[in-house]
Amino acid sequence: MTTIGKLAGLALAACALAGAAPTGSSDDAASYAVRVPITVAAGSPVQRLAIPPQILAVAQTADLSDLRVFDATGRAMPIARLAPAAPATRRTLLPVLPIMGAADALDVTGVSLRLDGDGRARVAEVTGTVRDAPTIATVLGVLLDTRAIVGEARSLAVGIDMPAAQPVTLTVEASDDLKTWRSIGEKVVYRTANARQAAVVVPLGEAVLHRDYLRIVWRGTSRLLSPVTIHRALLITRDKTTGGGPSVEGSAPPLTDAHAIEFGIPFAAAISAIRIVPTGRDVIVPIRLFSRDDREQPWLALGESTAARSVEGMTATQDDIGLDGGAHRTVRIEAAQRSAGFTSAPMVTFHFAPREIAFLAIGTPPFVVAAGQAGVADAYLPLASVLTQAPNGQFAIAKTALTRVTVRLAPIGDTSAMRKGLLWTILLIATGVLGMMAWFLWRNMASR
Repeated sequence: MTTIGKLAGLALAACALAGAAPTGSSDDAASYAVRVPITVAAGSPVQRLAIPPQILAVAQTADLSDLRVFDATGRAMPIARLAPAAPATRRTLLPVLPIMGAADALDVTGVSLRLDGDGRARVAEVTGTVRDAPTIATVLGVLLDTRAIVGEARSLAVGIDMPAAQPVTLTVEASDDLKTWRSIGEKVVYRTANARQAAVVVPLGEAVLHRDYLRIVWRGTSRLLSPVTIHRALLITRDKTTGGGPSVEGSAPPLTDAHAIEFGIPFAAAISAIRIVPTGRDVIVPIRLFSRDDREQPWLALGESTAARSVEGMTATQDDIGLDGGAHRTVRIEAAQRSAGFTSAPMVTFHFAPREIAFLAIGTPPFVVAAGQAGVADAYLPLASVLTQAPNGQFAIAKTALTRVTVRLAPIGDTSAMRKGLLWTILLIATGVLGMMAWFLWRNMASR
């Protein structure tokens, strides 16, 4: 290769490195943004560690691929991911309460209708006789008192007697006031003439229950030939996945719009829920939450809630806005237009689902868990390979000191200035390399 070709290749390499040079080595503990000391436990070299919020607040990937465990000499320890524990499942047998209604209670016989003689319906009179018979009551549905249950409803198993050879649609609804109902599950059931009665399972799609009643109603495509009777109900629920894990507080940017606050999240760890708490003079603000990955995308609705804080010794209760457990890098908080909005930036709390790793404590103590370096490769091993060093497959439980973590939520700004600066840097480097090429050419020609 000629001297000119080598110099041209050097120029291209320099330009590429200028735009994508790594900030540190994945094997250098000092190159990570945060390092948290670990207290290991005796009993097994394989240690189980819950990821602390200090690490989640700087993670650069949703799967925590930039996490490392180092010993005192700076040597990386073998690590493996632990599958998150499934939320506890509960099975609750519920009393079945009939919802009664009157059947044909206002049947009228001998009805006649009389209008005014001029043909205009100024006066209408209905005469007749109400049937002189006792009121016949019928079951319109069943009520289940589930106010003591808080969690995600997975399914409802019911023991049911129903007419044969007729499709029956069962609908499960929820309400906190017995007045306004929302449908959370539905299933069409069919029983053949000779089939034995069996439990019917209605999926409820992880509907969130919070001091609600449930009711079951039914309907057929035609008049049912025999009554529908529900005599047993077993509700399957699990704990809500939006709480109970580590959390990080965020300091929102200064307020520029009373009804819209946009900010970037400085970490990429998967978020399970967000809570918005007003500050200053704000007490109650109805809000909606949105997110997107970049400015070219439309805002995606995440949920809505009421941001509230306690006043005068009272405790404010509000629900977190549960998310899908993914990474959200840009968030928008919208205050309802019917409200006065925010007068000061609210506090934002990010909740995470519990995350754990296993690591092999075979180095020189003390150990640290580190994270916060972009572009490093995933270093996790299969869990089975780490467990080969565990006696009887047992873990020891390592711990870290938990501290309150607050991150700065930067306002979303125009990135054009950053792009221009990067282009100018590349241009200056390329100009310098071209100058070197010209100098080498001049020297070669002068020496001939």
